Amino acid sequence: MSRRESGGRSSYGHIVGILMTDSTSPRIPGDPGHAATFSFPVIYEVLKGFPFEDLISIKKNNIDKLMAPALSLQEKGVDLVVADCGLFGPFHEDFRKHLEIPFMGTALDLIPLLQRIFPTDKRIAVITGDTRILSPRHLMASGVDSGSVDIVGMEHSSEFNKVVREGNSVLDVNQMRQGVLDAASRLSGKNIGAVVLECTNLISYRVDVQKLLKVPVFDLVSMIEFYVSGLKLNDFRSPYLKA
Repeated sequence: MSRRESGGRSSYGHIVGILMTDSTSPRIPGDPGHAATFSFPVIYEVLKGFPFEDLISIKKNNIDKLMAPALSLQEKGVDLVVADCGLFGPFHEDFRKHLEIPFMGTALDLIPLLQRIFPTDKRIAVITGDTRILSPRHLMASGVDSGSVDIVGMEHSSEFNKVVREGNSVLDVNQMRQGVLDAASRLSGKNIGAVVLECTNLISYRVDVQKLLKVPVFDLVSMIEFYVSGLKLNDFRSPYLKA
C-alpha cells in the first residue's frame, strides 16, 4: 500500500509549541524552557518586544506581540500552545479567540479541579515567584478565590531574584533549590492537600517540594503531560497471554 505525506511546512512532528518570555536566564531540565523536560517533541517561539510588566498589570496594549508568535507555532503544526509563565491566565480568552488549537497559560487553572476532588478541610497551596506580583485578578482569571488558597513566594530568595528577576546568566542550582524549600517550608504545619507551582522556574524542584511536604505537587508541565497523554493511542489490550 502506498503512503503519502502532505507538505507545506519546513519542519514536522512537534507536539507542543511553547511561548517563552524574552529572557536569557538559565533553564534546567524540569523547566518548560529546557527541551529535555519532555519525552515528546516541542518547539519554541520567543515573545520579542512583549513587556513583562504587561503580565503583572494585565495590560493588553501589546496583544499582537503575543498572538503573532502563537499563530506561528500553530502554523508549524503543533497540537497545543502553552505560555512559559503562570501570569498568562488573564490572557487565556484572547488566545482562545485567535487560535484554532488549545492553549494553556497557567498552572493556576488546576486549582478549581484540585479543590473539587480534595476533602473540604484540605487547602490547596500555591508557590509563586513573588506574592506581591500574583494578584487576586490573576487568580480570578482561573476561577480561584484568593482567600481559598495558601500562597507563598520566592521574593526572599536571593538566587531567584538574581537569576529570574534580574536576568543573571549563571544559576546556582543548589541555592535555587534551597530558596524553593525555604518558601515551601512556610506551608509546613498547615492542612495542605496539594501544591501548585505557579512559577515555571520552580518546576525543576518539584520532587524536593514533594519530599518536604509529603503532598502531591502540580505545575504547567503536569498540565502539558496530561494533554499529550490524551493524544496517545492506548487500546488497553492485555500484554499477558492468560488474561
